[in-house]
Amino acid sequence: MNSTARTTFQDELAKLQALVLDLGNKVKANGELLLQFLKDKKMVNELFLQIKEKDKEIDDARWQVHDFGDQLIVLQQPVAKDFRQIITSIQITDNLERIGDHFKKTARLLEKVSLADTEIPEEIIEMAKSALKMLSESITAYSEIFEGKLNEIAMLDDHVDHLYKQTVKKIVLLIKKASEEQIDSLSKLFFVAQSFERAADHAAKIGHLVNYAVTGKRSKGQFT
Repeated sequence: MNSTARTTFQDELAKLQALVLDLGNKVKANGELLLQFLKDKKMVNELFLQIKEKDKEIDDARWQVHDFGDQLIVLQQPVAKDFRQIITSIQITDNLERIGDHFKKTARLLEKVSLADTEIPEEIIEMAKSALKMLSESITAYSEIFEGKLNEIAMLDDHVDHLYKQTVKKIVLLIKKASEEQIDSLSKLFFVAQSFERAADHAAKIGHLVNYAVTGKRSKGQFT
């Protein structure tokens, strides 16, 4: 590949990266909407509509990345490192889309149950914040992939797992003390907590994938 062709190809890789980052920011925005709702418990119908609409954009963006990545592989025949970046971009997109699915399902669930008189455990708020921090850092790590930087995002997953266990215990305690009318609403908090726990898991996988693209070495976390 001559220097002119190489420059053009790098421009194409940058376009692919921009598509993934745009998708990632849409997913993060949906997670932030969920967190805001958990804090103020207002306008749940509007929350679901906003998240549902943005999720359509996320789905479209995912396949746009797949198509563009496939095109680069077929037409450009990239060398090993570039090939890893393309494949990694596609895999990261899939992980982001799955996070988006969790957020959409959670928003739909919240639309069907009233939390107006339900105590939202502080543990679930803290876990949501930590999971969104991991998601944000994973997006940042991918944005720096051309700079060859490594990350330790997966190390943060243990903290979120710990918070998740605390949250589950807290919800169980609340259910034990709750009236019969409150039990259904409180039980739905298990699914909310799980949504953010899964988001953290996928963010950890994105961190592993970025490191693989940079080093060419796979880590155990990519497959768990």
